[in-house]
Amino acid sequence: METNTTPAEIGKRIFARRRQLGITQEALADAVETTPQIISNYERGERELKAGAIVRIAAALHVSVDFLLTGTESVGIQLSESLGTQQKQQLRDIIEKFLTFSKTDM
Repeated sequence: METNTTPAEIGKRIFARRRQLGITQEALADAVETTPQIISNYERGERELKAGAIVRIAAALHVSVDFLLTGTESVGIQLSESLGTQQKQQLRDIIEKFLTFSKTDM
């Protein structure tokens, strides 16, 4: 099964989604606490993304990590839509802790 997880394919998805949302590389870089040059390198497939970077970029672009890696959304996104307010907040807290922990992974 082809997953299209090369840096170039992931970069194309980042670029397309960023453009779809109408945000600049600078705005995305600010959102994920990196530089516009690094975002540009990701989009051109010239820099491999580490796990922490993929998670932060997916969150900033409002897509799943699965989407960035494979081009398809996961069942997890559908599941999260059925969560209650408190459960969603707990999930956000867990993700925020993970992102804080993994900042050095970029």
